[in-house]
Amino acid sequence: MPTPDAVPRHVAIIPDGSRRWARERGLTVFQGHERGVRIFEEVAAHAADRGVQHLSLWGLSRDNFTKRSPREVVGLMRIFRREFRRLAGNQAIHERQTRIAAFGQWRERFPWPVRRAIEAAQAATAHYSRHFLNFFLAYNGTDDMLQAVRGIVAEARRVPQRARFTVSSALLKQHLLTKDLPPVDLLIRTAGEPHLSAGFMMWDVADAQLYFTDKRWPEFTPAEFDDALRAYGQRQRRWGA
Repeated sequence: MPTPDAVPRHVAIIPDGSRRWARERGLTVFQGHERGVRIFEEVAAHAADRGVQHLSLWGLSRDNFTKRSPREVVGLMRIFRREFRRLAGNQAIHERQTRIAAFGQWRERFPWPVRRAIEAAQAATAHYSRHFLNFFLAYNGTDDMLQAVRGIVAEARRVPQRARFTVSSALLKQHLLTKDLPPVDLLIRTAGEPHLSAGFMMWDVADAQLYFTDKRWPEFTPAEFDDALRAYGQRQRRWGA
C-alpha cells in the first residue's frame, strides 16, 4: 500500500458495467444496479479507512437520465430514494463524520420524493468535515462548464464599464458546481472503457492519474481499489505536463 502521504486526497469513480454484468449472468438490469449499490457501500467504507478524504461517484449522467428507458429510470429513482434515506441515518457515515453532497441537475430532473431524500442526507451530514462523499447525479461536465462561462459573463456585465475585470482559473472554478471540491488526484473507471465521458469533472481531472480496469463495477472490490491506490503511489505526477 502507498504510504499515508502518497494516498490520494480525492478519488473519483466512473462505475461502468452494471448492466453488462447483469446480462452476462442472465440477471435483470435492476439486479445489476442493486449489486452495484452494495459494491459502492464496501468501496466507500474502504476508501475512508485508507485515508481518502474525498470520494466522488458518478451515479447517473444527464444522458443516462434522458435516454434510458422510463422503466429503468423509475427503478433507479427508487434505488436513489432508498439509499439516500439509508445514508442519512447510517451509523458508519456519522462515526466517520462524512459529509454527503450531490452535484448535477437532480433538483431540476428528479421526482420530489427523491430530491427530498437527497436533501435530507445532505442536511443530516452538513456539519461534518472529516470525509466527503460526493454523488454526481444527472450530471454532465460540459453543461457545468457552459454554466460557469455564462456565470462569468453575467458577473462581468455587472462590473462598472471602466473597472478592470480579470478572468482567471480561480474565477472559473468558483462558478463550477464543484467549486468547493479539491482537484481529483485519481480517477478510476471500470468495465474496460479507457476514456472519459461527457466531460466528467473536466476542470478537476486535468492533472488526475487515470486507472482503468476491465472489471465490471459489480465485480470491483476493495482489493481492486487497493490496486488502484498502489498504482497511484508508484507513479510520478507531472503537473500540467
